[in-house]
Amino acid sequence: MEISSQTDADGSIGDWPQRLLHVPTMTSYEWQAGHVYGGHIKPRYSAISYTWGRYRLNSALERPHVKPIELDGVDWEIPRIDDSHFTVGQFEELIRRSIEPNSYSGHNPAFTPSKIEFVWLDVACINQIPSHPQMAVEIGRQARIFRKAKHVIVWLNQATLQGLEREINGIVAAAATAEPRLTQTLRPEDQWTSIPGSKFKMTLLRNERWLASMIKETKAKIKENWFGIVANTRRMLLQGDEQWLASALENITLLTEERWFSSLWTLQEAFLSQWAYVISGEVEALRVGSPQLRDIFTACETLNAVCKRSVAYKQALSLPTADTEVRLIDMIERSGLAALAMENPMALYTVASNRLTSRPVDRVYGIMQVFDFQLGISAPHADKGASPNLPELELQLGQDLLTKYPIMSQLHVHTQPARQGQAWRVSSDSRVPELASKVGYFVTSSFLGDHKCLCQFSSTKVDGNSCASFVGKICSFEILQKAWSSMDRHILPRRRTGKKSTQQIIVDSSALLPFSLFTDDPTQDIPRDERQHRLAAELVTLCSRQGLSIYVLLLGRFSDDQHTEGWWKLAGGSNSEFNGDRFNIGLILIQKTNAEVWSRSGICIWDLGQTASGQNSALQNDLLEGNANDWKLLSGLFE
Repeated sequence: MEISSQTDADGSIGDWPQRLLHVPTMTSYEWQAGHVYGGHIKPRYSAISYTWGRYRLNSALERPHVKPIELDGVDWEIPRIDDSHFTVGQFEELIRRSIEPNSYSGHNPAFTPSKIEFVWLDVACINQIPSHPQMAVEIGRQARIFRKAKHVIVWLNQATLQGLEREINGIVAAAATAEPRLTQTLRPEDQWTSIPGSKFKMTLLRNERWLASMIKETKAKIKENWFGIVANTRRMLLQGDEQWLASALENITLLTEERWFSSLWTLQEAFLSQWAYVISGEVEALRVGSPQLRDIFTACETLNAVCKRSVAYKQALSLPTADTEVRLIDMIERSGLAALAMENPMALYTVASNRLTSRPVDRVYGIMQVFDFQLGISAPHADKGASPNLPELELQLGQDLLTKYPIMSQLHVHTQPARQGQAWRVSSDSRVPELASKVGYFVTSSFLGDHKCLCQFSSTKVDGNSCASFVGKICSFEILQKAWSSMDRHILPRRRTGKKSTQQIIVDSSALLPFSLFTDDPTQDIPRDERQHRLAAELVTLCSRQGLSIYVLLLGRFSDDQHTEGWWKLAGGSNSEFNGDRFNIGLILIQKTNAEVWSRSGICIWDLGQTASGQNSALQNDLLEGNANDWKLLSGLFE
């Protein structure tokens, strides 16, 4: 039967799976009109995320004693899986566990759900005949299937129960120990520049006894706030030998050695199933308090934030970083845990390049579902003879992001110069800057918080090269740079500890603006402090010297008033500051003299939280909001 991917308003399949496995009878039932599976109308079902593709036995001569799991109702050959990875007995036990009543009790122990008899399992619910059209269609509908599942189980089949509990508990405990460091801030009156730099650095590096002696001897010569500055800063910096730091590094290393964390296909399943339950190869029963993916992601987000903050302060003070903190940051980010905690799917594409896959095209097919896209051969009306390659799929992904999610399509920066005609779209060398992570995306494909798109995009070609066309408001970067600087001079001393800059600018690596002009590390953001204002001024000066025009295209506005206080702390805020914030998001464009196509050169995000404070002039507020006459409605092309 041909399965449509339209909504079910006209009686088609909608968000329901093509098939579901009825566990009591181990029968795979095909969808029937009215969302009926084997006589069951709209049944509740669970879903299972696991990895097996690398361990498929393709030849009958390979381990002939290994049998596939026995299923009824399918007309394809069920894959045989190397029993060194998992056995048929373990697999059958997993399937039975997935529908146990207590498996839904994590959120409300007192709640007794109606019985679940069905599970979505790929080998039972996706036609396994290579290149079968239904296989491609169902792969393109993974996001809808996982969202509709009542619960999801992540099976780390190589882990023991004891080992898994030790690793997850160790990571969570390390994060709990580290978290208070995020609340440490310098007072507005604490100025590092008022204290000799070498003396301050020495004090940080010496032990407490030496520090006390030093304070006593120099008290008459140094400002009274010396001790507060040193003590607060010491708590922000990591020595590198903290027990929790070593524990976090060890346990994250052990956990991510599980093959599930290296599979490309499980990356998008993890993003779609943040509240999935995690079980070991022993297939233990789920219970109240069973670990969930979100426990791991949240803990790693905290650990990453603490380590990054320490590294940033050390770099500002020209202090050496600790090997353990750098290794932990690398481990969290390379494994994809940082991107998954970010809840912004744009970050997944870069992570996908680090995951294992047998086909390059799966780097797009394996993540497109988080955007609700069906690309290439999975598209509902795809040419059956077509087989697009990776560059063609990347172009489709970029085009669809550009038109469906204009703001999000540009919320990344290139860490390597993009090829001609490709800077307008995300690439495997892109990364999502930290402030842009506030513009999160939930699996419902809606922004977390309120947003307003203020531009229109489409894709086109010029001289054979792809590029993007835009319609929107554009303003001179220099005018905005002066407004940001003026705002911070008047407001920040009264406003925020740590004196964060109003704006965050993140520059693409390109021939026009090499990263080396601004930072030694293209993978790290320039912190939101005075360095942001120096960066803005340097951009204006550099473009002026080269005869380039630099502008900002207003992409949209975002409000993050729905974020939790816990999230706010991770972003560096204090409890007293948590009342929601508004940001404008802009795309930095550079135009050569008389050039038809502009060059994308980065993004900028600026805080609108104080435009209604009365501290600024009405004209300046209008400029920052995007309403002043300096913003001109314009159409054009950029690459």
